[in-house]
Amino acid sequence: MMNAMNATVRARERARSDRLQPVVSLVQRDIARPNLRRSTAPHSPTRVGLGLALALAAACKADDEGGTFDFGQSTTGTSGPPTTSAGSSGSDGSGSVGSSSSGSDDTATTSASESSSGGGESSSGGLVTDYCTGLDVLVVIDDSDTMLEEQGKLTAALSPFFAQLDQLLPGIMGSIRVGVITTDAPEFVVANPSMACTPYASAATWMSYGPTLSTELACATAVGTMGDPDERPMQMAIEALGPTMLQLGGPNEAFLREDAPLVLIILTDEEDDLEAVTQWGSEGDPSDWITALAATQDGHVQNVVPIALVGVAEPNDCPFPWDGVTGAEIAPRLAEFVDGFPHGALGDICAADYSTFLMAAATEVVDACNAHVPE
Repeated sequence: MMNAMNATVRARERARSDRLQPVVSLVQRDIARPNLRRSTAPHSPTRVGLGLALALAAACKADDEGGTFDFGQSTTGTSGPPTTSAGSSGSDGSGSVGSSSSGSDDTATTSASESSSGGGESSSGGLVTDYCTGLDVLVVIDDSDTMLEEQGKLTAALSPFFAQLDQLLPGIMGSIRVGVITTDAPEFVVANPSMACTPYASAATWMSYGPTLSTELACATAVGTMGDPDERPMQMAIEALGPTMLQLGGPNEAFLREDAPLVLIILTDEEDDLEAVTQWGSEGDPSDWITALAATQDGHVQNVVPIALVGVAEPNDCPFPWDGVTGAEIAPRLAEFVDGFPHGALGDICAADYSTFLMAAATEVVDACNAHVPE
């Protein structure tokens, strides 16, 4: 019987690998890189307002629950829709929550036709939606040498963020998975520069919601500042959710599930653009990144919630203009990526505190849960 089960798992992994091959192609790049530090001069202006054409790419996610765990919190299911008992739909000026109207027309069309505020059949797009039964949260942290203060602020804000979600989505948070990666490695963090973070209570390389989550997050998010100056937040996120990482025995095994929206939290003080001289930065354009992330959700953009703390245009809270060390580089490409999804939030990385922004962004996660499209 065990041989038959193993054969079934291997067949699923082969099928998932075949369907996610387009995602793999987006993260292939040259191995050889110039041994250079990033210039302290501001980058040249980047392109803004690209057409965000979404190709609905078929994908398959890990459906192996990896066993059951005692999360020490809410039950893992509910008999009805999640309810929102608290929360705010706005922020205090440190960022914007909700879809921006500055996106291109084709993005607006895609978002409107596929989004819904609750279960049932969408009146505009004809897609059948249902309430989610879990959340898969990927946290991408810049570990370059200018990020120590920002990492500390994110660590302090994450526990209140998850506590807010626990109030807004009763019964859901008992089935949450949290994985942390850096901008130079797609494998989930299992140790920081000072100590090992595992074993997690989940018995996996990702964390689960429960009494130990705050302690585990404090360890996993303390990634340090000795990372590669070639920051590639989008490429690492896409690769982290690719078949090589998610497959049976892979570093991020069984992280994604079919009944859980993907929440992507990004923290970086630089734009993600492919630099001409060094070839540093993620390959592709925001439209490519949108396609790749939607592919992990069977092509459904409303199942992805990007929450980005990056450099935003003035007025912002940066004390000085970006010089490669202080302040933050304005990131229009990352902002365009966030705008390509019906649910998402863009925040100022220079804000003194991230808690208010993340607490407001929690409502975007609730909306995505209520409008989840089953795969």
